[in-house]
Amino acid sequence: MTMHIKQSTVRSILTVARRGKKRLNLDSDALAVLTALINLLAQETIARTCQTAANTGDRHVTRDHLKRIIAQIMLDFAV
Repeated sequence: MTMHIKQSTVRSILTVARRGKKRLNLDSDALAVLTALINLLAQETIARTCQTAANTGDRHVTRDHLKRIIAQIMLDFAV
């Protein structure tokens, strides 16, 4: 089962992040690209975290596995 973050969720996150400041006008194409990027980031993070758990012989993914890969993910997706 594949889960995807919806465009409406991304728009809501951006609204909350703005904390009531001037409304952010986001073109529908830009919203689509941003949503796709967020979905790729989430999928890659999950895949790397699972791989880290497997490499260490663990059957359950923990916060420690995520901590091991988060810096590299941030660097890989840095703009």
